[in-house]
Amino acid sequence: MTDISALDRYAYEHGHDPLSWAEYITGSLIDVHLTVIEARLDDPGAFPGYSIEPTIQALASRIVGALLDAGWTRPEITP
Repeated sequence: MTDISALDRYAYEHGHDPLSWAEYITGSLIDVHLTVIEARLDDPGAFPGYSIEPTIQALASRIVGALLDAGWTRPEITP
């Protein structure tokens, strides 16, 4: 966990453990994603500052990033 964001580092330094922080970040990402999707159904121009298209793939990538920042490692694949 040497390459983490400043926000992650701040959270860890102030008592959050990596897993609970990853859960918080993941919940926030899902909440934002759903909010943007819902708002864009009514107004396609809603949230213009949300520059990355809110696709499932982008959301999944951000969630995996939060887990990796928390110290998760991918499972070993055995042939």
